[in-house]
Amino acid sequence: MNLKNLLSLFGNLIKARQTILLVYTGVLSYLITVASNAAEINWFNLLHLVISLYFAVSGTTVLNMYIDRDIDAIMERTKERPLPTGKISPSIALIIGIVLTVVGVFLSFLTLNWIAAVIIFFGFFFDVVIYTILLKRRTKYSIIFGGIAGGLPAWAGRVAITGTLDWIGFLFLIFILAWIPVHILTIALIPRNFKGYKDAGVPMWPIVSSEAQTMRVIAIGAFISSIALYEVARLLGANAIIRIIWGVCCVLIIILVIKNLIKPSNKLTFLIFKIASLYMILGFLLVFLGVLLI
Repeated sequence: MNLKNLLSLFGNLIKARQTILLVYTGVLSYLITVASNAAEINWFNLLHLVISLYFAVSGTTVLNMYIDRDIDAIMERTKERPLPTGKISPSIALIIGIVLTVVGVFLSFLTLNWIAAVIIFFGFFFDVVIYTILLKRRTKYSIIFGGIAGGLPAWAGRVAITGTLDWIGFLFLIFILAWIPVHILTIALIPRNFKGYKDAGVPMWPIVSSEAQTMRVIAIGAFISSIALYEVARLLGANAIIRIIWGVCCVLIIILVIKNLIKPSNKLTFLIFKIASLYMILGFLLVFLGVLLI
């Protein structure tokens, strides 16, 4: 196997896009905190945060791949992943997952303040232990704990600067926690994914509840996530024009979700799924620009 294929395989194993997205939330949270305090960026501290998050998130993802390899082999969306296809053996994946996670968490305790390190550890704990092992195959509410895990890198980014837990860090967590249903449940509503979750026996929301109820959850998530990040911008005194732009973005996605709630369609569901990641990326970027332009 050449280097290009090896890197591609590793990228698939750690879900590179998802990992980078979560590291991005930690970095932007860090930069927003620096800008709001008119402080100088400590590049070594930021580098340590990036490396710690990258290793911890990557390792956590690989461990989830290892645990869910039987489910992934059944579902159309996931059957081409490295473990179901046999491109990587379960034992090798387990070793990679443990090593990456331990390195990421250990490095955070060595280079960041202890609160940020504990938050990064809890990101692993909530995702692997509570979400994947204990709840994912038992209840539709598991997605809440998966959302908490997804929001902790952003909180860690803020705490890496402040060294304390505060309301703004909590709102970063709430933004991503509420955004998770917009992203994940729209995936589950797409027919081929719906069938996959059903065949695998995973009690995702649309499997055990109605499509209408699932869309209500997505609508509520879109609303709460929008309000949470807007409140961050307000509390930090972000530029008024930037706040208006973010407000318009929030209204647009809420309109799409409500429209799909009233008259569900596969096309609109897929559009919401496509927009969801951009929505999160843009949200953090706008708040950062808004704080810079104070």
